[in-house]
Amino acid sequence: MKETKVRKYIEEVLNNMPADWLKLTTHRLDIYNEQLAKTQFLDEFETLFEENNAKPAALAALPTAYDYIRLGHPLSSILEWAIAKENRLKPDNVISFSSNTIPVLAVLRKNLFLRKKTRILY
Repeated sequence: MKETKVRKYIEEVLNNMPADWLKLTTHRLDIYNEQLAKTQFLDEFETLFEENNAKPAALAALPTAYDYIRLGHPLSSILEWAIAKENRLKPDNVISFSSNTIPVLAVLRKNLFLRKKTRILY
């Protein structure tokens, strides 16, 4: 039942998404808080989901969707949120890329900044 709610909501979001979500090539600095990065967007998106609010004005008011590697894209963040929701995971644990190598590079980059050792087993 939850999956159906998620999918219906995503359909509404796609029908009502702001034009900027497809046309902007960079994030909006006027609504961007680097310390909160991706989490702020998803927290507020989750609130809209719980309220079943996919109105264009509500979506346009969301903060910038940004993570450490993609330079911000709401649709990527929403895809990861939906995958996490349907698989009962935390959105922070889902990274989507169309490449097989970029996710590995993203994890390596983040761990480098955290000075965290990483072992890759293939």
